[in-house]
Amino acid sequence: MKPRSLSGLCLAFLALLSIPLLGQSGSSGPKHGSKFAVRAAEGPNTVSTPRGDANDECVSATPVDVTATCTPVNYDATLATQSMDPVLCNGFASPVANDLWYSFVATTAVTYIEVEGTLTFDPVLEAFSGTCGDLTSLACADATFPPDPPANSLETLTLETEVGSTYYLRVYSYWNPIPEDLAFTLCIHEGSAAPVNDLCSAVTAEQLVAGTSIPFSGDNTGALDTEGLGAGSVWHAFAIVETMDVIVDYCGTPGFGSAFEALYMGCPWTTILPADSMNTTACEDGSMTLYFANLCPGTYYYAVRLDADAGAVGEYMLNVAGSASSIAYCAAGAERCDEYIARVTIGSIDNMSECADGPSVDYTAQGTDIEQGESVPITVLNGPVIYDEDAVTVWVDWDQDGTFCQTNEDFVLVNDGTGASFTGAITAPIDALLGTTRMRVRMAYNESPRPCGFAEWGEVEDYSVVVTAFLGIRELGTAEWSVFPNPSNGTMSVRYGGAEALVQLELFDALGRSVHQEQRTLLTGQSVELAFSGSLAPGSYTLRMRTEVGASEQRVVIR
Repeated sequence: MKPRSLSGLCLAFLALLSIPLLGQSGSSGPKHGSKFAVRAAEGPNTVSTPRGDANDECVSATPVDVTATCTPVNYDATLATQSMDPVLCNGFASPVANDLWYSFVATTAVTYIEVEGTLTFDPVLEAFSGTCGDLTSLACADATFPPDPPANSLETLTLETEVGSTYYLRVYSYWNPIPEDLAFTLCIHEGSAAPVNDLCSAVTAEQLVAGTSIPFSGDNTGALDTEGLGAGSVWHAFAIVETMDVIVDYCGTPGFGSAFEALYMGCPWTTILPADSMNTTACEDGSMTLYFANLCPGTYYYAVRLDADAGAVGEYMLNVAGSASSIAYCAAGAERCDEYIARVTIGSIDNMSECADGPSVDYTAQGTDIEQGESVPITVLNGPVIYDEDAVTVWVDWDQDGTFCQTNEDFVLVNDGTGASFTGAITAPIDALLGTTRMRVRMAYNESPRPCGFAEWGEVEDYSVVVTAFLGIRELGTAEWSVFPNPSNGTMSVRYGGAEALVQLELFDALGRSVHQEQRTLLTGQSVELAFSGSLAPGSYTLRMRTEVGASEQRVVIR
């Protein structure tokens, strides 16, 4: 197993790290999860008989007074046992959750919760509303962890609360490594009103043009953790319409000693984009600067972290600058290839390789032809150390613009269930530019790989694809497939009569636009149902079937 460590750059969770700014350049490194199966909590605690300490269950939670300021009280979880599954928090889940329960009655609209571990106690917090038989999880915190040698760690939650309502809190230590000291302190105290940009939905994205910058400013005092980042935060957003390199800096905010080092996509966020690099030297006052290369067109959100202990509270200045991408094909790689790409097979490429730490491996001297509109199977094998949480994605730059930004340029391969083998098909759009272009293959652990940036685990390999001209439809035999009923109300069946093969089906409207595409392996005599009733307008369409043998088209009518 891979224990959580202080070293490396964990691509999926780098954004959740609090960065101390003590005049040092670079990052102290992220926290990352061990390689074991994890589960989120499956449901509320309904057990009524305490097993360990008196507050070992929700129903026997220890009442805690809400004070005006933090007044820590000592507790010990040595006798605690697990009452519900570990929470999946900030991308991490402990293998064990020997928890203790606490309750409080809110006295203000915002309530702060602080738990500080001692020595090896690595706190995980989860807050709930409701009753013990019907709990609703509100937020969690698991953003810090003790380094080696052990040292104290502090977790905080900022909750929006209703005065007079009762809330519940469970506290446990992350169990990898197993803690030797289970003492901790807890305080619950009153907070202030949240800032106007506390929610990402409250901000409007400003347009960023290459060669310009956007100044943002604000005050994060009283920020809530409404988006589950592990700390209170306020938001800003920008949008770009072309691929850009972007720099985010805190120049002008000296002493602001903590920062999230990622951009987010979606509100609520669905994708984390960790910074390619960061430092505290570019700003004359020693503030943090973050660098993002080859950002694709879209809207990006940035969260300003609240961390009073690191001085990251109060007024701040933030600057976002954009420039035309300076390099073709963004840098990518992994610090350590525990799992790695052992073999890539697609077309005429059949490359076996050993583990290679660091930047992407250049195999662009190896290439394969793919015809416009053609679908070619691909298989990627994992190295000898495998995990079922491993993932593989492939990108091909069909428009040859030096990026992998187009929606038809990424292909997520299917895990065989063990992480040993990944399969799929690379389909060239009919309008793919002719000639040689780049194909990038990335393996990563416990995340959805992205084409740019560095991860702590995995490997990246680059190959070439030669796009050749579409030569027209090579007719399949008329007995090899049929469509019925035709005309139809939009629901039709395609019967396949050829030999077992990977089959691509694509439906075009009267203007020649592709309105549906799918591929699957079909056996002789197998039928596939296509259900378009209610989703496509009545009219005439063209259905194309393609296999490695050839292709043909049939006219279908939807009434």
